[in-house]
Amino acid sequence: MKKYLLTIVFLSTIHIGISQNFTFTVFGEPQICWMTPDTEDSENGGGKIGINAGLNFDNFFAQNYAFSTGISINKVFGKITYFYDRDIESRDGTYQLDSSGTVEYNLQYIDVPIGLKFKTIEIGYTKFFAHLGLNASVNLKAVGDFPGYENLNISEDMKWYNIGYYFGGGVEYSLGGSTALVAGLTYRNGFIDVTKEKRNKVTTGNFSLRVGILF
Repeated sequence: MKKYLLTIVFLSTIHIGISQNFTFTVFGEPQICWMTPDTEDSENGGGKIGINAGLNFDNFFAQNYAFSTGISINKVFGKITYFYDRDIESRDGTYQLDSSGTVEYNLQYIDVPIGLKFKTIEIGYTKFFAHLGLNASVNLKAVGDFPGYENLNISEDMKWYNIGYYFGGGVEYSLGGSTALVAGLTYRNGFIDVTKEKRNKVTTGNFSLRVGILF
């Protein structure tokens, strides 16, 4: 299933890339990320620093309006403290997490956003933009640290996909021609539970600073 989805993502980005009314941005995004449970018997252990980097494609259907997509590798971190005994599923077995134990998650996803971008007219050398949409993710790697264990592969304990939304904005500063420096802020939040633990729902979120070059 993962292979089929990645093939669809690749073909979609190529389709947009051959359009004549498109731009693409190479970007990196330092981000503060977190994981949030929805029950009182577990809690968020605080934010951690992650990174997202990749390509973004904008296909303009009007002068200042574009369909936006792309592909990136997103490293997401988070901490969850569970106030009950639970099993952690790993590829090589099942491990016991005692009550009040904290799991530090290190997750890696391929992200594919699908949304809209809105730009202002150029003011001097500057354009402002806003973007919003949905974000689909495929899990590539899941590692967990908890009492007694470090760097444990916990892919069996995590769902292989994630879906969420995003919105944000920023600025483009022209370097001449179609090339520009890009900086902006984006907020993302997940819709679905990223773990297979049935007792609570854990979603991911992040707030990122985008820095990139538009071509």
